[in-house]
Amino acid sequence: MTRDMTTGSIPKHMLVYAVPLLFGNIFQQLYHTVDSVVVGKYNGKESLAAIGAAGPIMNILLFIIVGLSMGASILMAEQFGAKDYPRLRRELSTSLIAGIAFTLVISIISVFAAPFFLIWTNTPADILEESTRYLQIVSAGMLFSCIYNVFAAALRSVGDSRTPLLVLIMTSLLNIVLDVWFVGYLGFGLEGAAWATIFSQAISSIVLTLYVHIKVPLLRLSKETLKIDFSLLKTTTSYGTTSAVQQTVVYLGRVLVQSAVNSLGVDSMAAFNAAFNLDSFAISPGDALAASVTTIVAQNRGAKKYDRIPKGFHSGLLIGIFYTLFIAAIVYCFPEILMGLFLNGGDINIIQMGSSYLRSMAVFYLATAFTQTMQGLFRGLGHLNVTLLGSLIQIGIRVLITYLMIYTLGINAVAIGTGIGWLCMIVYETIVWVRYKRRELSPQENSEENKEKFKA
Repeated sequence: MTRDMTTGSIPKHMLVYAVPLLFGNIFQQLYHTVDSVVVGKYNGKESLAAIGAAGPIMNILLFIIVGLSMGASILMAEQFGAKDYPRLRRELSTSLIAGIAFTLVISIISVFAAPFFLIWTNTPADILEESTRYLQIVSAGMLFSCIYNVFAAALRSVGDSRTPLLVLIMTSLLNIVLDVWFVGYLGFGLEGAAWATIFSQAISSIVLTLYVHIKVPLLRLSKETLKIDFSLLKTTTSYGTTSAVQQTVVYLGRVLVQSAVNSLGVDSMAAFNAAFNLDSFAISPGDALAASVTTIVAQNRGAKKYDRIPKGFHSGLLIGIFYTLFIAAIVYCFPEILMGLFLNGGDINIIQMGSSYLRSMAVFYLATAFTQTMQGLFRGLGHLNVTLLGSLIQIGIRVLITYLMIYTLGINAVAIGTGIGWLCMIVYETIVWVRYKRRELSPQENSEENKEKFKA
């Protein structure tokens, strides 16, 4: 079901759109987290550490794909807001074909280069072989992730965040069942977890493709329309590349941080992997709010309803503040219980390290309400260079502080670096937002009437 966000209550649109996306982000996290939980329970801390070593590299590859689809989604939301539906379908077709071609290239590279990537991140020799096999298998199935993400982005651009959620819930549950079966009962270890992920992602891509073709005529592609529109390819590539670079920068920072953590040994790696997964769950709702802000801003930008842009930003920020205060209290008060979901009770040292990290991170959660909402705002405005530079600032500070303090504070250095990076990112993006409203309106928005509306 499509949703036109250019009219009606902005907070209502945001909540109706963001809630399914929130659960979608949580279930997206399950693909990797369930692998970690099941493998950690059945195979022990070495296998949990092996997944932790492969995770950052796998996420770089995955979020290159996510970044490309995110850039295309912004354009499709603008075209939907402008009610230019033929152009919308051409954009979808161009994004799908270009995305598949690019994904095949990086999949092949990743399969052959997996051991070199892991050696580069200081993966210990005793888990290198396991990590390599896991990364190679997951890399080989990234094509399914590409197809799912392109069609999910298209549906979200027209206001339908529910359908991708339902498909993701179905395949995430399937992934859980297959993980337990392959790893716990058949004893396939990490390879079983990887194959379970690929099979589940394949099902999600097939189901979503069929749904769009059968149920959403607005986005239906035929043999005649399934082709690259070279007039759109340049803009699509520009938006998609910037988004992909930003996502890559974020997870390259994660790789560099993981490399520093790896130097502390297997116990620290296992603690960090479990705590980082919990941390990702805690802040993932902010990503959903950011995506809803992006869609609202992009649709209203396409419809030239500029007065609704700051209203969408403020609504998203207010919701984000309430949520982060709530989740920070839970994580700060009960980290040991949360860490126990990943590890057996006997791993007391690992649980204590992870709990200390989570408490340090919880102190900074409120900052994510500002950073994520601002990222959504600038993406919707098409100012992806701002989101990229903001991420570079945050990641650079995170990595620098981690390497300076890792041997003094252990994995808590990552939490301190991340929090300070978020605060610096807020300062930068706030300055840009204030300047944008005052002096940097694009020509088509620069009438006195629209200036007044934009400042309202």
